[in-house]
Amino acid sequence: MFSSESSQSSGSSAPSTESQFSRPSSLTGLLLLRSMNFGHARLHRWGLQAAGIQPGDKVLDVGCGGGKALARILKATRREVAGVDHSPEAVETSRRVNRGAVASGRLRVLEASVETLPFRDGFFDVVTAFETTYFWPDLQAGLIEIHRVLAPGGRLVVTNEYADRAAAGRWVARLHMNVPDAQVLASLAYEAGFLTVDVGTHPHHGWLRLVAAR
Repeated sequence: MFSSESSQSSGSSAPSTESQFSRPSSLTGLLLLRSMNFGHARLHRWGLQAAGIQPGDKVLDVGCGGGKALARILKATRREVAGVDHSPEAVETSRRVNRGAVASGRLRVLEASVETLPFRDGFFDVVTAFETTYFWPDLQAGLIEIHRVLAPGGRLVVTNEYADRAAAGRWVARLHMNVPDAQVLASLAYEAGFLTVDVGTHPHHGWLRLVAAR
């Protein structure tokens, strides 16, 4: 089963609307999480197509947000599934959306940062990250930590709506986003220790998807 949980939470008063995208909180954040569950459905499906999750795979979703990606992952595997997010509101929302899997013990959703994942080395077969790398404090450190918790032969799938800074436009400055292009993201994945890396874009929407194998 899962390793022990490690979580810390911090609060601040009157969070800005922009801050809700990186760390949802308060009523505004809860409404945003609900909208993400609806708005990211096609993005989730496209990313999961490349993940190739098998019934025997243990899967981690980093930056699990509103929990709908976890719901889709749970349908693809019979093994343990985990989600992490640094927002307490996101953690609670993901647990509520997937309350049955949480109650059965097949899903755990933890408050944690991608740089310090509370799991032992080589535990997961697949790690997914949807629309979250923009807000990681240290993208390289996050990729290294994901590499650590993946089993040999395991794979990471990163799926982003924006393929580069130009595509993100005004949101880069407004939301303090880090939006690396395909070449930069691939280079960082190789430097993190992944053996093979494939990055492509959606033929119609311009979304970016990275698949990296350990």
